Amino acid sequence: MNKSFIVAVSIFSAFSSLSLADKLPLIPHLHSSVKQGQLPNGLRYMIKAMPAKAGGEREVELRLLVNSGSMDELPGERGIAHLIEHMAFRQTKSFPADQLKALLNSNGLRLVNDSNAFTAHENTGYMLKLKQESLGQGLQLMADWANGDVIFDAAALDLERQIVLDEGRLRGNGFRSYLSALMPDSKYLQQMPLGENMDIREVSLDQVGALYRRLYQPQKMTLVVVGDVPKDIEEQIKKRFAKAPQGDGIAQHPNFQPTPTVRMYRGSPPPWPQNEFAVAWNFLQSPLLDAEQVQLQAIAMICMQRRLQAISAKDQQVLARAEWVDFSGMVGRERYLTLYAAVKDEKLGEGLEQLYREIRRAREFGLIEQEVLEASSSLALYLENLPNHTTFWADSLMNAAKLGVATLNVKAHSGPLNTNTINVSSVNAALQQILTTPDQLASVLYSGVTRDKANEKWNDETLAAMVKRVNSEALQKTTIEAAKPLISKEPLRGKVMQERAEQGVTEWTLSNGVKVLLRPQRQADERIGINGRFAGGALALPKELQASSQVLTRYMNLSGIGALNVAEVQQALRNEDMQLFPTFETAQHGFAGDAAQRSLLPMMQTIHLALAQPRSDDGARKTAINQGAIEYKGPGSNQFLYGSAWPFRVWGSLEDFEISLEKLDSLRQQFFGNPAELRVMITGVKDMAQMKDLVERYIASIPAPKTPNPTLLVKPILPKKYGFQNLSLSARIKGSLSEFETANPAYTLWSHAMDGVPSSTSTGFMLEGLADIAKQRSWNVLRENSGDSYEVASWYEISPYFGPIINLQYSADADKCGPAILATAKTLRELSLNSVTDKELKAMHEYMRNGLNNAPKQAIGYAYAQMFHWVNNTDFNWVNPKPEQILSREKVDAAARSWFAPEKWLVQANCKALPDLSELDLPLKAQ
Repeated sequence: MNKSFIVAVSIFSAFSSLSLADKLPLIPHLHSSVKQGQLPNGLRYMIKAMPAKAGGEREVELRLLVNSGSMDELPGERGIAHLIEHMAFRQTKSFPADQLKALLNSNGLRLVNDSNAFTAHENTGYMLKLKQESLGQGLQLMADWANGDVIFDAAALDLERQIVLDEGRLRGNGFRSYLSALMPDSKYLQQMPLGENMDIREVSLDQVGALYRRLYQPQKMTLVVVGDVPKDIEEQIKKRFAKAPQGDGIAQHPNFQPTPTVRMYRGSPPPWPQNEFAVAWNFLQSPLLDAEQVQLQAIAMICMQRRLQAISAKDQQVLARAEWVDFSGMVGRERYLTLYAAVKDEKLGEGLEQLYREIRRAREFGLIEQEVLEASSSLALYLENLPNHTTFWADSLMNAAKLGVATLNVKAHSGPLNTNTINVSSVNAALQQILTTPDQLASVLYSGVTRDKANEKWNDETLAAMVKRVNSEALQKTTIEAAKPLISKEPLRGKVMQERAEQGVTEWTLSNGVKVLLRPQRQADERIGINGRFAGGALALPKELQASSQVLTRYMNLSGIGALNVAEVQQALRNEDMQLFPTFETAQHGFAGDAAQRSLLPMMQTIHLALAQPRSDDGARKTAINQGAIEYKGPGSNQFLYGSAWPFRVWGSLEDFEISLEKLDSLRQQFFGNPAELRVMITGVKDMAQMKDLVERYIASIPAPKTPNPTLLVKPILPKKYGFQNLSLSARIKGSLSEFETANPAYTLWSHAMDGVPSSTSTGFMLEGLADIAKQRSWNVLRENSGDSYEVASWYEISPYFGPIINLQYSADADKCGPAILATAKTLRELSLNSVTDKELKAMHEYMRNGLNNAPKQAIGYAYAQMFHWVNNTDFNWVNPKPEQILSREKVDAAARSWFAPEKWLVQANCKALPDLSELDLPLKAQ
């Protein structure tokens, strides 16, 4: 199945209004392997036992869903449900602050930026992933949250209220405008989860505690446990979660009442992609009570997507590609289905009209049997090949808890679909249920720039006129055309010429010069990961063409391959589970992707066509230029570190992205046209014989260019030297701040480029480990201890041609900017002087081990990382690394002293004023 085929995991049913004493009903149609139960106090639980497989970790995932959120807040409490979610991670009855943090850190979890919880309109959710031996502690922590045992401290409240305010400043109200069109005049608009600043500032400790007791009642809750669980897991749940008595609040919010109108939205496209011009037609319905009916609607929407894809495949049409998406439960429990289509040449008005014409055609004539058979087969194939790991199951069951019904692997059926109820009549009835709902939202979507002023005319009146005009047309039934095959003629087969096998990996040299490294499957159900790499990237381009590199990969994504345009490729891959995309970085370029084992053949065929038979398309060129202009946000930190040597300049207008079709095709050939310069990393290999056959057929068959391409020369670059770099630390910071304007005034960014440090496996591990320590220390100083920042992040880059580079970024408004800079400088200085503690060193080792063990679960990132190690080593000793050896005390101390010396960093910020920084110039004593 291709990436645009999104089948709902957000599928749900509704409950009728419940009396105050009612409990949540058990969820129908759960898979037979899921054990479901309910405590006398109303708390519902679901358990999915998944014993660890060979090579896998013994892990357990926990989810706690509370059916309370911002919709439960009263005047004066707006935003306090979200504040309670933050406070739950401060301390509980069983876990003082240090112990709670220790539990998370010992399991490789990080609290940074609230990745472990969320607050929505009707729900609050908590998520933990633990080692099996930590299950008891994890259950107790969730029991504390559920049983009313969160401890609210006045000092912690003052800190968290500042953090929540900072989060609101960062997120803004971009979603509110879309929601006002999606659900006009609804209470949801006045009850946004981020709340009201005034309420957050003034809420008292007693008010927070009272709201917590009102919101967190067991009859509102569902606990999900998935993973390698002990036999007595159900008894453990009963023992820990039975403390709280059933409360007096309703267990579930009443259904949202849809708005019975067809209306218009025009503007920025949340939750859609931000970089393309598109149209969408949204259908809102009351929740369905029947899981089979939800599946029938999914089949109907697959049929509609494929009709729109067939239209998009025709060059004379305005639509460029199409998909359907199920956003059900995005706000409440409403059923929210969408048909979405990107458009060509910014012709949003024509695209919206064409989209509605097909909706009307389907409403008038329905679907035919061939469409229904193909779509139901696709859905069955998708359901049969669902991921089978703990995170997927935990999230799916949590979603079922939120929405009331599960349609994945339905228990009542012999298979994933009940074919006895699926026929052209039942699917057409489901389609009419969607298309005739009175609650519909039409959208023209764009972001950043648009040159078509005609798009501004769209409103409810112009929409009504368009609908009336299309409704008056005489339409014909749809004619179904067969999808074209991805590859029509097999290429001339190549060969594996040399083979080298060491440390459990195999390297092949192919007859066309390509080198392939294969890493066998390490874990059950591991996906195939692909990473292709040519040395070159933007540093191999002359200055006048470096801007074009930002357009090239978008153009390759949009232009199609072989004889097929991008919509035809989408049709050919409609039942496959794979993704493949080109990459273009500073010093390298290539491609990346992943695939289920069953989609390995089309993955290899797609790689062959993309490199051996690229397709020229001027419409794709225009769209790629528009996307580049929309996405460009100004220079990043590396522009300041390297000055003009960095290969991406500051573009000022749309015209700066212009490049001719001939030049773009020439660049693609130059950079992607010589297989002798290509390396390909393949991870998750299950069958070496099958892989050899496919590699020889589709990778070794990529022909050499008829005319040799110019050699790509990548020149190393050095960090720029600034006049203030030899000054005192306080003067350096002031000089840096006066030199640079931050690209995003909401954030402060510290950056350091290291000269003379080799690009190697050990450097990469050191960067990852120390970047995490820097983030954790900064989080403690800037967020946990002061409340000055909501978001803290760190990242790094490494290449033989520049760097290594390490970045530390945090949010801070103008009033807090100066003190946060002082605190960060002190933190970096302390880290440089005294290195990491023994506890932190142990945490680094644990963090790296977790990363190595879990890497195969993220196939794209895994293949990318393995490629880095391959190209930066002459042997295969990196294949089975030992964190304790790579991150030894001696090596970590040396790196910390050098890398975190604050006088080596550049800082970008937008501060109103700076505090006295002179204390940074005083000597410190080593501990």
